[in-house]
Amino acid sequence: MFNALTRAGVLEEDKLFATLDPTTRRLRLPTNQNVLLSDTVGFIRKLPHQLVEAFKATLEEVRNADLLLHVVDLSHPQAREQIAAVSRVLDELGAGGKPVLMVFNKIDRLENGEGVQGWREQHPDAVFVSARTQAGFPDLRVALGNALRPIREFVELVIPHREAVAVARLHEVGQVVEREYTGQVARFKARIPPHLRAEFAPFLADEPPDS
Repeated sequence: MFNALTRAGVLEEDKLFATLDPTTRRLRLPTNQNVLLSDTVGFIRKLPHQLVEAFKATLEEVRNADLLLHVVDLSHPQAREQIAAVSRVLDELGAGGKPVLMVFNKIDRLENGEGVQGWREQHPDAVFVSARTQAGFPDLRVALGNALRPIREFVELVIPHREAVAVARLHEVGQVVEREYTGQVARFKARIPPHLRAEFAPFLADEPPDS
């Protein structure tokens, strides 16, 4: 799933704990949003004590994320039990209140889509995809943008042309909705992660920039 979305080329292996360190890549959505997507290890029930330390990096990613993509193997006979197990782990981590987008993967393994309709009815806000064939990926990218929009803060910025670094940073971390270049400044309407508001505070439209 991660490789199909980002072309990261990270290790893919049907083996428990084949990778332990989270991998992060930038992803541009159809809404012109730039997001950082992190691939974590899969959650399991009754995690062995000796592996708890190895999971720390993944757990930090979960706590700090704006949005969680809960990827479910739809072809697995215990898919329902796995969903419940992940929800319990998230609660234990104190991340039970995080926004979650359910992503049901491997729809290509269900013959003629058999069984998918029932899942769709139970999870009307979920996305159904195949990482192998990339079926449903346009819907996934749109759903990501829609889920992140309420999390982003809408701001109006006035940035002097000499502040090229700030302009580049805005395009890197935010979603620029509208731009206008006049005189010595550029005016932007954009959505940014709330925790970056302080970084762009000097350029907020209600505070005149230095000229």
